[in-house]
Amino acid sequence: YQILGHNSPDWSLGFQNNFTWKDFDLSVFVYARYGQMFAYDMLTSYDPKGIRNFPTYFNYWTENNPSNDFPAANANKGLDRKGYYALRYVDGSFIKIKNITLGYSLPKSILKSAGIEKCRFYATITNPFVFAKSHLLKDYDPEMNGSLKYPLTKQFVFGVNVTF
Repeated sequence: YQILGHNSPDWSLGFQNNFTWKDFDLSVFVYARYGQMFAYDMLTSYDPKGIRNFPTYFNYWTENNPSNDFPAANANKGLDRKGYYALRYVDGSFIKIKNITLGYSLPKSILKSAGIEKCRFYATITNPFVFAKSHLLKDYDPEMNGSLKYPLTKQFVFGVNVTF
């Protein structure tokens, strides 16, 4: 046996910062985990027989591509060979921008005549960027620990806060 790593990260970090300038406000939340390994479900799609389809970014051996992540597809090789199941384990370390919010509050001098105390327009984006340590985690949210059941969702929210 060879120990590949552990599922619990060595450390995790959350960082939020708020900036204000004149009538604008900006909030950014960053989350990171480092030092974890997990079984990435997508990598179990690799079929050494080459019968099933798998993502085009699977870097497997060919004569033109001798540097690779996966062995060459060969119809004579099955998953019963040693080592294939270990290919699904990847370093799950990542840095993720979880939330960015940009807001603008209308000046009180404009709002006073309308009887409004405060009016703020804002836009929020959730999960805009993920930077994974492993290149195998392309377009994937490592926070889900390898599962494909919960894909990375990105969300845009626009809104108005009005106080009378």
